[in-house]
Amino acid sequence: MIINGKENIMRYKINLGFPIEFTADNDAQFLSNLRKSFDQAKSADDAFLRQVALNARECTGQFISFKDVSNFKCNLLDAGAMEVFNA
Repeated sequence: MIINGKENIMRYKINLGFPIEFTADNDAQFLSNLRKSFDQAKSADDAFLRQVALNARECTGQFISFKDVSNFKCNLLDAGAMEVFNA
């Protein structure tokens, strides 16, 4: 994420029945670091996001979009399953 012309690394805390915490500065890095938290993350990006979104839905009871990483992150935030902090 770039704010005021500077790269801004964010720290993500996700709770999907187990804690996940990592840093990322863009959507590609977010997805890569999220994958590291899952043993079964060998599928294509869209299939992986779909699986994590289904897990998040089971935990939150809310629909989590997996159309793209940005929507996925917004839905996790709205569902209360993710917190984001400046790293």
